[in-house]
Amino acid sequence: MEQAILLGCVVAPAIISLAFVLLAIGLSRKQAARSVTAAAVSLSIGWCAAVASSLLLRQELDWAALDAWQMVLVPITLSAVGWTLTMGLAELGREVRWIVLCIGCLVSAMIAMPSGEAWLDTLPLHRGWMVAVAGSSLLNVWMLNRMIDRGAARWVLLVSLAGLAGPTLLAAGAYAGLAEWLLGALVTTLVFTIALNFSVALRPQWIIVPASLFAACATASGRFYTYDDHAPWLYAVILLIPSLIAVLDECVWRWSTTRRLAIAGVVSAVLLSGIAWYMFGEIILKDAVQESW
Repeated sequence: MEQAILLGCVVAPAIISLAFVLLAIGLSRKQAARSVTAAAVSLSIGWCAAVASSLLLRQELDWAALDAWQMVLVPITLSAVGWTLTMGLAELGREVRWIVLCIGCLVSAMIAMPSGEAWLDTLPLHRGWMVAVAGSSLLNVWMLNRMIDRGAARWVLLVSLAGLAGPTLLAAGAYAGLAEWLLGALVTTLVFTIALNFSVALRPQWIIVPASLFAACATASGRFYTYDDHAPWLYAVILLIPSLIAVLDECVWRWSTTRRLAIAGVVSAVLLSGIAWYMFGEIILKDAVQESW
């Protein structure tokens, strides 16, 4: 079992990510606007393809009746491609890409909600969660873009990693399939983070959209596909981890990169440790007491 998880959630996403990174680097060397756009699209698709590989390799999918959490990667991929394509527009490009992103976030949030007779009792929660998923995704992307504009381009994907770690902890407590998929997303994002520091041709803007949308949708899945209903503030913190880190970075962006990185790391550790302790602290204490006896 451990070998299957290693191959499906670590090795396969890493290899696919690396292949698309090399493709994007090759395309971006031509310097032409179309080549840069092609590199951006290939990198966005590469992130989604690498994440999809862990789902395909580890899940026995019923294509006629896929769950919402399994289908959500489709609108996320389309949103990422639309975002990167509109980034190449010279006139009104900024406005158009944010409109495209808004639409993508709304569609992704709608598809992330489980449907069918088995979910009738959760329908009252859907509207609020759709707003939370779409709103947090937009806010996180906007705040991460501000960090990029303030000189954090080489390490901003580490903040996206922290954003993915939150829903991973949420899923780990109850839904192994979703947790494995999130592990694949973490590995994929880590590969792209490392690649950004070896090639000046790659841009983090091409990755933050699918990573942010995926984290938000996975948080919603972590809420609906488990029997546990945690405190609302816990879900809010998990959804907004990147924005919370970025808000503090706004106060120190004139500092050196080392100090900014250290602060972002400390904030991430505090937030994730708090989430983990809230969810697993009682279990840890119970095990410790049993061992002491």
